[in-house]
Amino acid sequence: MSLIQKSGQVTLLSVVIPTRDRGRVVGRAVESVLGSSRSDIEVVVVDDGSSDDTVLRLSAISDSRLYLHQLDSTGNANRARNIGARLSTGQIIAFLDSDDVFGPTRIERLIGFFSSHSDVDCLLDGYAEIGRLGRRMHRMPHGAYAREDIRRMIVAHLLPLTNSALTVRRVAFEAVGGYDESMRRHQDRELLLRLAINHSIHFGNETDVEKHRGPRSISHDLDGYIVGLDALVARCSDYHLPENAKIFRYLIVRGILKALATGRWGSAFRELRAWQRAEHLPKDYLRSFAAYCVGRRQRGLARVDRH
Repeated sequence: MSLIQKSGQVTLLSVVIPTRDRGRVVGRAVESVLGSSRSDIEVVVVDDGSSDDTVLRLSAISDSRLYLHQLDSTGNANRARNIGARLSTGQIIAFLDSDDVFGPTRIERLIGFFSSHSDVDCLLDGYAEIGRLGRRMHRMPHGAYAREDIRRMIVAHLLPLTNSALTVRRVAFEAVGGYDESMRRHQDRELLLRLAINHSIHFGNETDVEKHRGPRSISHDLDGYIVGLDALVARCSDYHLPENAKIFRYLIVRGILKALATGRWGSAFRELRAWQRAEHLPKDYLRSFAAYCVGRRQRGLARVDRH
């Protein structure tokens, strides 16, 4: 159900926030958007079956630009994002995870950017990662790239991606069918690979998103990486191209080697077992490990910043 009914206000930018059991931090995410004085924006929060006080905390926020939609059953963040996008009314859709934060100038910058770049369908920005080791900056490459170059960088995992730094025109998002709701990992990468076929993607120079990574962050969990990569490869044939063979093998074994290097033997063993069960990953294990260094070097040469 929607706790707040929408008015007839014309909306330029919608910010979609999926959440579940994030009552402690979701208000911070919402307020980082509502801090803008613009009346032509909206925040659509989709609660994916929270059992904590998320709904109570959000209901206490009095702002006509906030819309809360509760789902009757728990699904996943991709389903919540797609539902939020369908419920939203803006020409431009930005996504924000419920434990992340927009910087104070991001809303104004996004609206200004898309207003002056009618040829751009999707904007990827950098972000500041806040974690156990402090603040780390992740920046996008500089300059304009051809569509095939962008696709190559997405395939090679060269871009610092997070859903909270992805903004897309509604018409493009709807044209590709939104997020794949069966993807648990690499959902932003998979969406971008579909967008890159017929839509223009631009790299932003700003880092006005704060990505807060906690101990429960999926991206920090080595278990499940192989399963996620297998699902991504099933949807993207580029990984099987001869020119990507070494990089592909590097991507397969890097998580396993990281687990071994950090003493997480259990994770390494479970990922090796997942590799054995994978349907779309090559099973030439020795060749893959031998190709690791070459693939890593090729991956490093695949991106050349243009200043």
